[in-house]
Amino acid sequence: MLTKQQLAVLRSEPGANRVAKAMSLTGITQTALAGALSLSQPYVSDVVRRRYRTITVKMAWKFAKYFGCTIEDLFPPPDQ
Repeated sequence: MLTKQQLAVLRSEPGANRVAKAMSLTGITQTALAGALSLSQPYVSDVVRRRYRTITVKMAWKFAKYFGCTIEDLFPPPDQ
């Protein structure tokens, strides 16, 4: 889970996908995150590397819940 300070850093990160930054801030690996979310490591890798143009709300919610933030914190709207 992200601390308040880490969340502030995450929110200042530019880009449409902040999962890699959240992972870096919390020190979790793709393999560990995949296990925690009951997902495959290749899927997590694809999300981190932005190989998907879209992500389902259900998947975005899983990532946000794990990191203790909102979906918008990890996947900000295009206008931000």
